[in-house]
Amino acid sequence: MKSPSMPPVLQAVGLACVPLADMPPGTALARKPVAAAVITLVARNDGHRDVVIKTMSDARPFEWPLPALIDDALVAGAPTVITEADCDVLSVETASRRFFVEPALAALANWEEMIDPVRMFGVGDGYDEAALSRRLDIPVATVTDDDVARCWDANAPQAAESIALANAVSRLTLWAHGAAFQRAAPDPMFETLLPLRERLMEIEPTYPELKAVLASRPYHWVASFAGLYRDYRARCDAGDTDARWVTFEDGTSYV
Repeated sequence: MKSPSMPPVLQAVGLACVPLADMPPGTALARKPVAAAVITLVARNDGHRDVVIKTMSDARPFEWPLPALIDDALVAGAPTVITEADCDVLSVETASRRFFVEPALAALANWEEMIDPVRMFGVGDGYDEAALSRRLDIPVATVTDDDVARCWDANAPQAAESIALANAVSRLTLWAHGAAFQRAAPDPMFETLLPLRERLMEIEPTYPELKAVLASRPYHWVASFAGLYRDYRARCDAGDTDARWVTFEDGTSYV
């Protein structure tokens, strides 16, 4: 199944940050990322998508700075789902390290292939990513930077990495909703959430924070309609110009 509505490679970035007390509050300068997660969806030749999840932390800042680890995890030139606020945080952190060799992060800072999933809904300035996610029944981690600071331990970084991963998952799920709406097609929802759901089920014992995601309405919804979607996509791939996705009434009848 090859969907024209999906890029061959799509990635999402989530961060876990701690506050910096000597910086202006409420700005990118007042946040320091200590952990990150990068989720990458890669289309195979048969149209199916592999999901690669990488988590990383600032546990060894002088050996492997976090910006360098994130840059290595990103696929150059691929669309990247990240909010403008978190991109600003990464830009400041990368520049403060004085490495100057992170081309993927530099491209994000210049809005190249960057997708802010919140702005897909046209809510403009002053948006609230967490509130929008809750409005769409997308689980979002209600974890503040102060909470991250309390759990952050360079010798045991998994708690912070779990928070970053949960943020990346909710952000990618938010993108799938926005892309399906903008394209008026089911492909972004199913081609993103179905393979992501399978991968999350594999790693959920290690990251128990993901249990709420797997139990949420969007993931139950795509699992329930997976058979209908695969039939629809197979007909489209076979050249059936009359194939169409179910209407609201069809879906209600099916349920």
